[in-house]
Amino acid sequence: MGKTRAHYDYQKMGRLTFFDEESHETLLLTHPVVLFDDFLHPATDATNDWTETDDSGTSAAGDIVAGVNGIYQIDTGTDADKFRAISSEICFEAAKACGCEVRLATTTADAALMLCFGFSDAKVESTGTLAFKDASLAAATIDANADDAVMFGVRAETSDSVYACSVIAAGTPQSTDTGTDIVLNTYHIYRIQLDTDGNARFYIDGALVAEHLLAVTTTDDLCFTLQALITTGSTANFVNIDYIKVWQERS
Repeated sequence: MGKTRAHYDYQKMGRLTFFDEESHETLLLTHPVVLFDDFLHPATDATNDWTETDDSGTSAAGDIVAGVNGIYQIDTGTDADKFRAISSEICFEAAKACGCEVRLATTTADAALMLCFGFSDAKVESTGTLAFKDASLAAATIDANADDAVMFGVRAETSDSVYACSVIAAGTPQSTDTGTDIVLNTYHIYRIQLDTDGNARFYIDGALVAEHLLAVTTTDDLCFTLQALITTGSTANFVNIDYIKVWQERS
């Protein structure tokens, strides 16, 4: 069992936060606006809880599956470039110092997996693709469909490395190799913290792994979204989400 510690001004948020120093999970935030889902419900209500998007592929419905702690599972299906996504409402802003945290793991062969999760200005893109395009992420470059987004991303086809990705006002995206690899059946806790100037700090298991200045437009409305697809068909990939937490200051 981990040990609980409380820090004031934890990770430069300016608030009292309780966290588990062994698991790195944030236990309690004093922000006035907090969304938390541990996926313990019998099923996810796609109308009221989350927006579930299936791009007409062969994937099964994403939903709660049996597992310790409660797990929401994304199934990419076996069709290439047919994505699945789970998204909150579009109700967060960098201007309100929003942040998010998710604990997840991939559980099947990830050779063709494209995955991105964090904040975006749309639940899904109108072009029917992910917020960040399947580009040369292994070479620390990435293209974006989103106009404003700040997310973790991985393109396992060319590299298992997790990247910090951001784009502001449809400009040139930023990408930084975090030095952490996606490993099957291995959970990590991913956190993104935005400040009121739109700067982003990326954390994995409590450690700062990247920082992007002017990562996102401060006044754009954002949602938390997790999006996944396979770039070549035949093998379905599964992403297990243990929990999602999102927070910000109140207007």
